[in-house]
Amino acid sequence: MSGAGFAEAIRDRVTEAIRTWAPGARGAWCRDQRRRLRSSNGAVIWVRGPALPWAEWGARRGYFAVGYMDEIAYLQALPGPGA
Repeated sequence: MSGAGFAEAIRDRVTEAIRTWAPGARGAWCRDQRRRLRSSNGAVIWVRGPALPWAEWGARRGYFAVGYMDEIAYLQALPGPGA
């Protein structure tokens, strides 16, 4: 790997860490939604507008599942251990 490629890989990792852990960032939003889903007794959270890319990002990282009904997205809790 070249020096430029290595530097770009490092930059991408740092950017991803900031997006995940910074207050007000995607990771914080996803953790809040996951917490709401766990305490919702099986209910879903409807998502639209600017929150949709964050929801899809969180689903790819295992925070929750994203489903669609009539082209409207919703979040659903992932089954926990023993579920």
